[in-house]
Amino acid sequence: MNTPPLIRRIARLITWVVAGTLVLATFGAVYQTLATKSAQQKYPAPGQLVDLGGYRLHIYCMGENKEGSPTVILEQGSGGISAAWVRVQPEIAKTTRVCAYDRAGMGWSDLSPEPRDAEHIATELHTLLHNAEIPGPYVLVGWSYGGLYVRRYAGQYPDDVIGMVLLDSSHPDQWSSTEAGRAQYESNAQIYAIAPWLVRIGVMRVMANFQPDSGLPSPQREELKESFAATKDWDAQSAEFLASLSTDEQVRDVGSPDNLPLFVLTGTEHGTPPDQEELWQAWQKDLALLSTNSVHQIVTGANHADFWLSPETAQVSVQAVLHVMEAIRTGEHVK
Repeated sequence: MNTPPLIRRIARLITWVVAGTLVLATFGAVYQTLATKSAQQKYPAPGQLVDLGGYRLHIYCMGENKEGSPTVILEQGSGGISAAWVRVQPEIAKTTRVCAYDRAGMGWSDLSPEPRDAEHIATELHTLLHNAEIPGPYVLVGWSYGGLYVRRYAGQYPDDVIGMVLLDSSHPDQWSSTEAGRAQYESNAQIYAIAPWLVRIGVMRVMANFQPDSGLPSPQREELKESFAATKDWDAQSAEFLASLSTDEQVRDVGSPDNLPLFVLTGTEHGTPPDQEELWQAWQKDLALLSTNSVHQIVTGANHADFWLSPETAQVSVQAVLHVMEAIRTGEHVK
């Protein structure tokens, strides 16, 4: 039986589409590999790479501990790297030693064989600080998802932590307490499930060229752009998000830090629907109730990233850290 001409034409079209897709994917994969190698040479690690037993994490410290002042540890949010703290870290360094690090797989850190939930991330940070010979006590600063990780660290290693600052922090109930939250989690999970495959064929690297300029100084601006395009960074970011429900449960398990000096900063311009914004604000108030020694400051006009991105709001973040350090020094209530 002869194949009808229309079927033959459709078959040829499908063959060409498949072949073209394979060619583009191959070209994208080569482009991704070569561009990644070029970026690694162009942007060397500013800090030290510390071995954790077969893989290394990057940590960058500046400043000195003055008169026994605690060391400040900066924890970025989902997809964030240490370079993002360029407007916060140098200002804190005028007062004390301050360290920004990259979680496994992010920035200059190697991928980790361990799960990407809060318990394992806190354990890795503890090992990193020990192996890098950065003694406590610490003031932990967490932005967005980083707030979950510092809360788990404080609960896991309470003797190490003497103060905490939460910058528009995520809340462990945000994906599970409402129908909208659960739907958003499922939607995000689908995206994060395919993102590691897209980055391997250069899609994220192309998209990075269309991202708005962060406005950060150079080279940090370019380093953040490269992180958005890097294969291992998307592997790590996706793994962290897909471990979110475990992370949330682990953060709930550690309870409250009692009277630990705590400063909570909250923005107001997240661009979310009013009902979701009200819920976010309620969660932020809940975070401030974690300690009997806390301050909750709402920064009108600030969006979620402004606490490290905006020059003005970054200074508000710095001042929150300094308020916590002053409370530690004087033994008085944080204010």
